[in-house]
Amino acid sequence: MAWRNRIATSAKPSIWIRTNGRFDRPTIISSLSAAVWLLLFSPAVGAENDLGKPAGAKSPAACSQVDYAEPASIAKREAAASTITEPPNPGGATTVGVGFFVNDIRGIDPVRDEFQFRGYVQILWCDPRLRFDPELEGQRERVFTGERAENQYKQMWFPSGYPVNKVGEITFSERVLVIHHDGTIESSINVSVPLATHFDLRRFPIDRQILELQVESYLWSRDHLQFIHDETISGFSDGIDIPEWNIEAVDGRVSEVAVMRSDIPFSRYTLEIEVARKPGFYIWKVFLPLIVIVAISWSIFWMTDERFSGRSRISATGVLTVVAYQFVFAENLPRVGYLTLLDQVMIGSFGLLAVTVLESLLVDRANRDDPAKALQIDRTCRWLFPTIYALMLAAIALFAG
Repeated sequence: MAWRNRIATSAKPSIWIRTNGRFDRPTIISSLSAAVWLLLFSPAVGAENDLGKPAGAKSPAACSQVDYAEPASIAKREAAASTITEPPNPGGATTVGVGFFVNDIRGIDPVRDEFQFRGYVQILWCDPRLRFDPELEGQRERVFTGERAENQYKQMWFPSGYPVNKVGEITFSERVLVIHHDGTIESSINVSVPLATHFDLRRFPIDRQILELQVESYLWSRDHLQFIHDETISGFSDGIDIPEWNIEAVDGRVSEVAVMRSDIPFSRYTLEIEVARKPGFYIWKVFLPLIVIVAISWSIFWMTDERFSGRSRISATGVLTVVAYQFVFAENLPRVGYLTLLDQVMIGSFGLLAVTVLESLLVDRANRDDPAKALQIDRTCRWLFPTIYALMLAAIALFAG
């Protein structure tokens, strides 16, 4: 799916996050800016598809796809506008479609288990109480931006969601609320938020990670609200360029979680962003120099007549270099209780270098009594050590983690 097509279906800002029953007040964009944004980046807002239905009609959460019981009258809803209204489906849980369009991922930090999400959040649901006659209105949808969107939220039911795993301040912009004539509601926002996530570094530095953004309603349990992953409003920009990482896929899943504030589980939506590390830096700056250092130590196998002190200096230099490498890269990784792929390569290289010292000691002693035997040992090690090292690296690459 092309970048612009994804934007057309998902890059429409939403304002649906509340805290303590009150709205956060991000910077309000002007009506003119919102109009320009809608014109340039959201041609699908308010548009109709080939069947003459609202643009959100294909979503599983749209009014054309759900069957709610006859809702309370608009007069009753307006009378209760000063309080939190009931969900639009009196006969069960209200289906709420959730989608994210990822514009950028920054600050991926395995040490602090954090990353920065930037993108568009969109939710879509059906509230038949807000439907209207397009012929009488002269329009097929009502579009609200800025303060008008905020005021409209105070008069209607909304999912009251929040990011469960946020670890810092959320920044909002470009909020848009669209109410279609059949009661389908699209609520969107451009959001930037720091999030906590778990990193599995067993295969570092050729690892893949799942970055998560978890969304949950703080008011409505599963009996009143059910999130669904809406593929029609999800995706990621083809132009994303993250240093050290590639985005492989974006997906979502829904689960039910127990919470302390209620005996009834709550529906939770989890956005999963799969990223793969670019290993080029570590290949050229770590693995290649390390292999060269280990290979240089094998030069002692051609120094049969050299005394132990001369041979051991070469091996000792290699050992100290590997130790220095470990100290340098340990500062950039969390103190995990398992060995990463890089750790295993370092330890394997360290161990093989240590064995060369033992081999030099053995050859030195053999050289005193049987020079031919000493030469035979060195000749055997010329092919044995490279073979063992190559097999060890292959095994670590295949089975680590």
